[in-house]
Amino acid sequence: MKDFLENIKHGVIVINSNNKIIKCNSVFEKLSGYQREEVENKLLVDDILGDLNLLEERDFETFLRTKKGEILKVFVNIFPLSENLTVLSLYDIYKLKETYNNFNLFFNKFNIPLVELDVSELFQYFKTLKKVMGKELYRYFDVHPELVYEVAKRIKIVNVNQSFKKEFSDFDFRNFQENIFLYLNESSLDIIKEEINKFYNGNLNLNFEVQAYNLLGKPRDLNINILPIENERVLVSIVDVTQRRDIERKLYASIHKLNNIFTQVIMTLSSIMEYKDSYTAYHQKRVSELSQEIAKEMNLPKDKIEAIKTGALLHDIGKISIPGEILNKPGRLSVLEMNIVKTHPINGYNMLKNIDFPSEVLEIVEEHHERLDGSGYPEGLKDKEISLPVRIVSVADVVEAMVSHRPYRPPLGIDKALKEIEENKGTKYDENVVEVCIKLFRERGFKFSL
Repeated sequence: MKDFLENIKHGVIVINSNNKIIKCNSVFEKLSGYQREEVENKLLVDDILGDLNLLEERDFETFLRTKKGEILKVFVNIFPLSENLTVLSLYDIYKLKETYNNFNLFFNKFNIPLVELDVSELFQYFKTLKKVMGKELYRYFDVHPELVYEVAKRIKIVNVNQSFKKEFSDFDFRNFQENIFLYLNESSLDIIKEEINKFYNGNLNLNFEVQAYNLLGKPRDLNINILPIENERVLVSIVDVTQRRDIERKLYASIHKLNNIFTQVIMTLSSIMEYKDSYTAYHQKRVSELSQEIAKEMNLPKDKIEAIKTGALLHDIGKISIPGEILNKPGRLSVLEMNIVKTHPINGYNMLKNIDFPSEVLEIVEEHHERLDGSGYPEGLKDKEISLPVRIVSVADVVEAMVSHRPYRPPLGIDKALKEIEENKGTKYDENVVEVCIKLFRERGFKFSL
C-alpha cells in the first residue's frame, strides 16, 4: 500500500473505524507539516481535520490544522475501502483554485478552439453496454446506428473558449447534441463510430477528421483532437482545416490532370509508330501488357511497375528513324540492314533523354536487346549490368515477337516462344523472370488482350 500511496500526487490518509490514521503519504507530510512517524497510529483524524460531521459525505470542504497550528482550507474526497478502512484524499483549496484559475486562463486565451466535456455519464453508459456487448461495440452499430446519438446526448459541454465562440459562430452545438445526424455526412458518421469504439475500449487520446455542416449547410473540414484532463473530463481541440484540405484537393486534381496528360503523351508517342509501322505500335502495347503482369507477379513496387509499363510502351520508339522498306521487308535482312535496325535502341534513347522520365524508362528503351551473356546490343552488357526492369521487358519482348506475325514470317506460337526463353534462362534471360512469365501463361491463363 505504501508504494501505491506514494504514486498519488495529492495528500492521502487512511483511517480505521476508530478514526485513527494508520497510513499517510509524503504529500500529506508536506501539506500538514507532520512527519509520518508522528501521524501513523498516533493521531486521530479528529486531531487534524475540522467539522468531522461531514465524514458522512463523499466530498466536502473543511480545514486542516497543520503541525505549526495554521488553519489550511482543504477539499476532501472520501473512498471507503472496507468496513474498517477509509481513504481520505486532501487537496489544498488555495492550490486547487490557483490550478483551476490557471487552467481557465490557459483555456480561454488559447488561440485554438477548445471545448471542455464532462463524460462521466458516457462512462456509466459504456459500463452498462460492456455488460451486454463486451468489447464488440462496432458490431452493435450495424444493428443500432442510433447508438451514435445515444453517445452524443451523454456528452456534456462544460465550457467553450473564446476562440471556439469566434471560429464556430455558425454552428449551434446545443442542437448538435440533440441531433448529431444533422451535422455529419455518412462517411464522417462512420469515422465517429470508429472513434467511439476506440474510446469505448479505453483509448482516450484520439485524433481524427470529419466534415461537418454549419447552419447554412456549408461543409467544413474539422480536425478533432481529444485529450483526457482528469478521470471524467476531456479537452477537445477543434481546428478548421477546410482551406488546407481545399488546397490539397485542388493540388491532387492538378496532379491527376498532369498524370492524365503525361499518360496521353506516352500513348501518343507510342501510337506515332502506327503511322509508320502498325506492327511496332501493336507490339509495344502487348509487350507493355505482359511486362506489367510479370512485374506484378514479382511483387515489384507500384512506381517500378508504372516505369516498366511506360518503358515497354516506348521501347521501340527509335524505329521511327528506320526506313519503312527495312522495317516491312518481307525477306531476310542483309548485314547492313540489320546494323541499321540495331541503331533503334540508341535512337529511342536520344529521342526521350530530355524528357523527365524515371531512369528505368530510358534504360528499357536503350537496353531491351541486351542479354545476360553479353550477346545483345547496343553495348553488350552482361549480368548485373542489366537492371531487373530491363530483364522483364526483354523477356516480354521476345515472347510477344515470336507469337505475333512478322513481315518475313507467320506467328510461331506460344509454345515455341516459351521454349525459347526456357532453354535460354540463366544464360540470355533472367531465370526468375522466365519462370514467372511461363507461370503466367501455363498456370494463370494469361492472354494478350489486343
